Amino acid sequence: MRNKRKHILTLILFCSLVFSIRAQQQHPYLFFTPDRIATLKEQLKSDKEVKANYAQVEQVAREALKENNPYRKLEYLALAYQVTGEKRYADKIKESIRQTGGKETLEAKDMLNREPAWTSLLSTAHANHQMAIGFNAIYNELSDEERKELAQAIYKIGIRPTLHDWLSPATRFHAINSMGHNYWVSCIAMTGIAAMAVSNEIPEAAEWIDMVSRATTDWANFQGDILQNKPANFDNGAYYESVSYANYGLTQYLTFRLAMQNFNPRAEWPERKLFERAADYFMYTCYPADGDYLPSLYFGDSNIAANGEGVLKLLWALGFQKTDMLWYLTQVRKNQAKESMPTDTPMGLLYTPDLSAAPMQPSLSLSVVYEKMGWSMMRTSWEKNTTLLGVKCGHTWNHSHADAGSFILFHNGQQVIKDGGNCWYPNPWYREYFFHSQAHNVLLFNGQAQPQEQQYKGSMLDGSLHHLTDEGNIKYILANVTGPTSRYFSKNHRSFLWIDDVILVIDDVCSHEDGTFSLLFHPDGVSRKNGIDLSVVNQQAAVDIRPLWPDYLTESDFEHDFPYNLKLKAHQGPKAKKTDEMETYYSVTYPIKAQSVKFITAIILKDSPASKNIPQVTRLKGDDLQGVRIAKGDKITDVYLNTRADGHIMHRNSCTNVNGWDTDAYLLAFSYKKGTDPAVSKNILEWFIGYGSYVRNAHESIFDSYTKKYKVIR
Repeated sequence: MRNKRKHILTLILFCSLVFSIRAQQQHPYLFFTPDRIATLKEQLKSDKEVKANYAQVEQVAREALKENNPYRKLEYLALAYQVTGEKRYADKIKESIRQTGGKETLEAKDMLNREPAWTSLLSTAHANHQMAIGFNAIYNELSDEERKELAQAIYKIGIRPTLHDWLSPATRFHAINSMGHNYWVSCIAMTGIAAMAVSNEIPEAAEWIDMVSRATTDWANFQGDILQNKPANFDNGAYYESVSYANYGLTQYLTFRLAMQNFNPRAEWPERKLFERAADYFMYTCYPADGDYLPSLYFGDSNIAANGEGVLKLLWALGFQKTDMLWYLTQVRKNQAKESMPTDTPMGLLYTPDLSAAPMQPSLSLSVVYEKMGWSMMRTSWEKNTTLLGVKCGHTWNHSHADAGSFILFHNGQQVIKDGGNCWYPNPWYREYFFHSQAHNVLLFNGQAQPQEQQYKGSMLDGSLHHLTDEGNIKYILANVTGPTSRYFSKNHRSFLWIDDVILVIDDVCSHEDGTFSLLFHPDGVSRKNGIDLSVVNQQAAVDIRPLWPDYLTESDFEHDFPYNLKLKAHQGPKAKKTDEMETYYSVTYPIKAQSVKFITAIILKDSPASKNIPQVTRLKGDDLQGVRIAKGDKITDVYLNTRADGHIMHRNSCTNVNGWDTDAYLLAFSYKKGTDPAVSKNILEWFIGYGSYVRNAHESIFDSYTKKYKVIR
């Protein structure tokens, strides 16, 4: 009861404050504010880029004048009206709001036929947004009667059904837990913006604004649940539903917060701190390169050209102003300019910060892991056309595919190992291929990895990432894929150990019974078997994928005499977005049925397709050891996987000897100059210790810890 009284008192104070501010504030007050419009008009006098972009915006507005009801383009008409003052744009907005308000619904029949009927979804949300902007922009052009008429039209077709389905305590049936999380916030946030627009004409709007503000706070703070198996929305500003949906969901949410800031500068924003690093996520997932767009990691239902431009502009306008963000926005605009694309929406034109202070590179670290949502990015540099490895191993549901343990690799300006991608959701290929494990770079047992129902039910046991290490030329991360694949695997661990120009993918797996294990690779560009390698060339970028353990590929095509070598097989799958075309991906299969196996695969990064200056990567053998030697120039690096250290025997130590060094490490790597003795410590250039408590010989101890650690020592 005390909390209820407190909320009522807060609401009364909020409503009083809203109407006090409304009485003092000049229209339009949502986004196209007088100061923003004045700044734009000044820019149009001298800034050629702004002038060209505005011309494209006004062209859209002129075309919208010819449409019967351009209710999806009212922001274009609104900006054209604010800049030119031409009454025809205002008249078209009035006409559109009247027509839209005269409809019975904006939603499709299949949604209305649900029980209960879904009367407001994204179509209604977007209409709320557009009508609010249009109404607010032409407010001073309207008579009092027109204002009341249009406000009621917005309420009838947009606000009322959303209140009924999503917000009203008496009728609401949607919850954050049950909806796709970006979808939920769009429906809520856009209603809040519409309520702000009609607040002068409809007194109850103040209560609706307060409801939306509290609801969006709950959305931002959502920590997931156990019963319906939903993850938290955010992990240090990152968003698990993909880059594309992070951009969409955050844009919807932040647009509401920006409107709220303009509408009521004294309004509280209790969850503000959660978004201090939201911009970092988009920077970490991008790949600066020469091209027509800024590529990004596109796990799940994203696309390679998705970016967070809108999010970063909104964050900047809301006071999150780090110069790294200017670097990112500059990268987006440079790539867009090459394709002669319109680089701005009306909101983009008004809210683009001054990019002149953009740094040459961001100040962010080269590697990051978002442990709660299971994404990691490791790169060689923030310069263009370098190398970026993205690894995903988290929750599967909705827009997040069955891709735990998968990875994407960019190198020399191009993608060389890609994700299968996605297509339009009604397309049968979406549920029959793109969402499945087969469309990703994972490991299969008897052709399976994650059960198909995880798309609908979620992965009850999520994958996870651990032990990120980045010490310059040595990087490491461990993916625990066991949970989401536990129907088929009793252990599914995938390590990525990146040393110089070689990325070792180490799969340590066990199943519940004997069967067949296969690795999947989805190359981009031209790929072919080249001896013991699968060679991939994409324009100037090239890598060799070389399986090393439990054996090489058969060097020739004469496999009959080599029954125990790994087998390479080509498969066909539909192309993302172009499902009437097929493309090739590959499996590498261990031909011997087994219950456990350890794969080590080298991905060799090449300077160019024709480069001969590449590392020589070969197998090394030892007692209970699977080794790899990487040799380039006068540097040699030996890497050993200690099979005693995989935990298969309880209470047994994993002590072994590697080239004269005693250790219990699961992984041990050391580099030395060609011609020197690696058994002598002074000859070792660097060490990588993966899950080890000691490294020593009879003369000295290199590393000692009472618990097993991951460590680089130089």
